Amino acid sequence: MKNKILGLLSLIAVVAFLVSSCTKSDIDKARESYDWNKVIPKIMYFHGPTEVAASGLAAVEYSVPSRGGSTFDWKTVGYDADITVPDPHYPNIVDVTWHQSSVDTSALLIVTETTHGGLTASDTLHVTLKMFCPEDISWFVGTWTGTAILFREKTGADLDTTDITLEITADPNNESGVVIKATDDPNGVGGEYLPQLLDFIYQSWGERFQKDIGDEGNVYLTMGLLDGSVKVKDAHWGQTLPGPYDYWCDGGGTWSGCTNSLNFTFNMYWYSDKSDGYGQKVSLTKQ
Repeated sequence: MKNKILGLLSLIAVVAFLVSSCTKSDIDKARESYDWNKVIPKIMYFHGPTEVAASGLAAVEYSVPSRGGSTFDWKTVGYDADITVPDPHYPNIVDVTWHQSSVDTSALLIVTETTHGGLTASDTLHVTLKMFCPEDISWFVGTWTGTAILFREKTGADLDTTDITLEITADPNNESGVVIKATDDPNGVGGEYLPQLLDFIYQSWGERFQKDIGDEGNVYLTMGLLDGSVKVKDAHWGQTLPGPYDYWCDGGGTWSGCTNSLNFTFNMYWYSDKSDGYGQKVSLTKQ
């Protein structure tokens, strides 16, 4: 045991000597001897979205690895965009605003790195640009018609397809929001509101949503005015009578001003853990 301890102490002494022999001046000398002019560049990765809504409104970020002493030149081929460098200390990161397009198209985003020594390397990212026709929130208000595919949440199985007409109004509490309001339709047993989505389900059950509990059967949508997204409010949808029975909802999708279309999935659950319920895949056209 004594020999093992002596051996361990000797090893520690050797390591300590080696560490102490690598002085700060040695490290500084190594740094000074590093010649940036001899760096052979290679762009290791190109980060950023490869599918973008061509809105002309919202910038998206692209980047490549930075390297001391390098400059970076960015350009597009095939479609125009505005390119800005948010922070001049990081020219390897840019914001790109693709110009608005009413048709699907594509472009190449090309970056060229030039090292301090004048050597260059390039990389190219292929970007799919989805058509985007900007609209304000008032455009969504009105009558929409189309189809809704009923499905069961637990299995995902499609059950039925029905024609559907929805009346959409502005959400006074959300400048980017609209509401698919439940209609005033008392059934004589205490409930009052019949939802526009899944209305035939609640008709067959004889249920109506009560006042002042949850969202009363209303469906609140937030419209992504810069990217064409649709977000269904994740909420306690409300409580119905007779019962009482509680329901929850969520969902999402897309809209297109170019094709006057609104497509989203609406999910309804009868458990708060969202383990089961019904849903509708809604495809609408503005009237």
